[in-house]
Amino acid sequence: MPTTEIALIPLIPGTPIGDPSHSSAAALKDIMTTLHEQPGLQQVHFGTQVENPDMLQMMIDWDSRQRHENFMASPAYKPFLDTFGTIMSGSPQLSHVDLQPSASEAAKAISAPVTEVATFYFDGEPNADWLDNAAKAREWLVKEAGESLGAAFGITHEVVEYKGVKGKAAVLVAGWSSKEAHVEFRGTETFKENIPLLRGDSKAIEMHHVVLMHAVR
Repeated sequence: MPTTEIALIPLIPGTPIGDPSHSSAAALKDIMTTLHEQPGLQQVHFGTQVENPDMLQMMIDWDSRQRHENFMASPAYKPFLDTFGTIMSGSPQLSHVDLQPSASEAAKAISAPVTEVATFYFDGEPNADWLDNAAKAREWLVKEAGESLGAAFGITHEVVEYKGVKGKAAVLVAGWSSKEAHVEFRGTETFKENIPLLRGDSKAIEMHHVVLMHAVR
């Protein structure tokens, strides 16, 4: 089943990955080239967080989680990590999510001018009805938020930990025309009435915005 690898990579502060004359841009280009050479790789989107430009966000679509794990077990992986090591300041955070309701809906959110990435952390696992509730939340989001440009959601394959909360997390990606449009929507009664569908029994929430670019071959 297709899956999205969600990667957060802390960059060395001030690393100008967008400057083609800087070595960090060359390193990032090598990273993308290696990814595109891997069997089962579908596409890669990347960008730095609006709230924290020293955090690189990558959304990597694979034919399956196994395809990514095959890459991690291959001889190409260590040189890949070594290249990453020249631009990152700490350990990356990786997880896999099967985004619903479809790859096309996820693509709308990821290719929007600004993408909201919200992660809901649970002790153990999300409540049993979280996916059903998230589907309802997605419907009102797309219908009521005029500036919303698509949304998708899913639950991590892995157990993750954030601020002392450990378990599988739930992820929402939503596309917006701008960060300001999202902030404005958060102040509406519609948002306040429906956000409990996503929060569920979560113990912690992390949300940020990122302008994602499509890495071409």
